[in-house]
Amino acid sequence: MDLCIYSRKPQWSDTDAARVIFTGRIADYLIEAIDHFMGEVAGHRWFEMNMDVGVGTPFVSVAFDVFKPITPRMVLKCPVFVEKVGNSSVTFRIEIYDEQDTLLVTGKTVNVFVDSEALTKTSIPREIRERLESYQRQHGAMICDN
Repeated sequence: MDLCIYSRKPQWSDTDAARVIFTGRIADYLIEAIDHFMGEVAGHRWFEMNMDVGVGTPFVSVAFDVFKPITPRMVLKCPVFVEKVGNSSVTFRIEIYDEQDTLLVTGKTVNVFVDSEALTKTSIPREIRERLESYQRQHGAMICDN
């Protein structure tokens, strides 16, 4: 399984008064990269997972560091890594690079799997867990039992 890399071209509407990408939009880029990853690797993008599997994955933590400004002149490459797979949660690391492979942003999120109807925590479905752990083994990080 190849490393999952989401590509994105920032838009004019993503910019702020400083003519760079508005900081709040960077969180959107991270979320878009994970949604792409979920479709490519886990087999279900978030909407389909909620509707077809009955499982949601709300964020309980989102953090990122910006090292260089992003502009609409760039084409971004956003590799996604699985840092930790717990019983009911997954921790992702996302990096954002420009065309010259300059690191612009690093991000980390934690998502908890919940029953979409009851909104209660649930174990990661077996098929999704297996895909996450397989990807993690190939691309780094750790597998955890909690």
